[in-house]
Amino acid sequence: MNDYSGLAQLLHEFLPRGDLLAATLSKRRSKSIAYAKVTLRPLELKGRLHYQAAYHHADRVLHKNLLPEEAAALILELMRAEFRQALLCTPQADYQVLVSKKGAEKILRQPPSRSPEDVVLDHDRPKRYILQEGTAYPFLVELGVMNTAGKVLTKRYHKFRQLNKYLEIVEDCLPYLSRDQDRPIRVVDFGSGKAYLTFALYHYLVEHLELPARIVGLDLKADVVQFCNETARRLGYENLEFLCTDIRDYQTAEPVDLVVSLHACDTATDFALAQAVRWGAKVILAVPCCQHEVFSQLSEETHPVLLEHGIMKERVAALLTDAARGKLLQAQGYAVQIMEFIDLEHTPKNLLIRAFRDERVDRVRAWEAYRAFKEHWRFKTTLEGLFTEAEGQ
Repeated sequence: MNDYSGLAQLLHEFLPRGDLLAATLSKRRSKSIAYAKVTLRPLELKGRLHYQAAYHHADRVLHKNLLPEEAAALILELMRAEFRQALLCTPQADYQVLVSKKGAEKILRQPPSRSPEDVVLDHDRPKRYILQEGTAYPFLVELGVMNTAGKVLTKRYHKFRQLNKYLEIVEDCLPYLSRDQDRPIRVVDFGSGKAYLTFALYHYLVEHLELPARIVGLDLKADVVQFCNETARRLGYENLEFLCTDIRDYQTAEPVDLVVSLHACDTATDFALAQAVRWGAKVILAVPCCQHEVFSQLSEETHPVLLEHGIMKERVAALLTDAARGKLLQAQGYAVQIMEFIDLEHTPKNLLIRAFRDERVDRVRAWEAYRAFKEHWRFKTTLEGLFTEAEGQ
């Protein structure tokens, strides 16, 4: 059995002196494990360094406070038995620990994503936002979210929380985005609109983390694109540009690391996902909207009670569409998470599909599961057609 000597050495080095700023253990070995992930953070109790372990269940989070040696033992135990991935954040570097199905350990060293100033040792710490009220961020001032004193405008506070939620989701993606140090991180944002999130992402990657990054935002409204380009120029965001073009028409010869598609209507989301897979994007973030395609194919005869009422049929169609998209992305070699996301337009469309390229995904099994799923519900999707066309099936 693998003794995880590399991980043990890191824990022995960092935990006793408080250099472990945060840890996340994820990617369960079995769905029977009750919690989806375990996170740890440093904590001061009665003048002594502890680490608080948080077990994230579907409906609750349970906490346990541990001394450094106990925390090290817990992390090793969980990695040996329950999880295949860990991210350890220290002031010097982030360490991503990957465990293969055969138990082989691999450790990747990446630039640090956190600093000691980010850590609050109090037991009842306040919520840590990436964007802090009281700090005047030029892009938020330009976009009318806060004033020059750093105060968030009352009517924009919901937007401010949404931006922080989005950046928290991006933060979890950093281990997948920062592996190639010989070129900038490249991002394509489909349907960027007024680009609140696009500007926030650029600020976070380039100004906050000081990572080299190039971002392209795409939208069909020429006046909106012009406004965003003018705003980017005023802010001095040299590596951020906006183009007026359709999702299906945009081409690039450069590698793309992250593809974002928020609220692309109906099958436009499918074209965005297909384009992302075609580019081999490391990470895909998509919030679908207005799923009409499957709705029109559902028959009340097949599920009369569930589909009798229009509002129920609409919600079922949306869930079926996103479930299909998730399984189809798995069939293309992506590990997929479907999670709740605070919507930007105050509508019920609040599911986010987050996909990471992962060669360990069983693509054949995913295709089989998708085919059984669509045959049971008797529908077909544009995304399936785009993928089968690309693979010549």
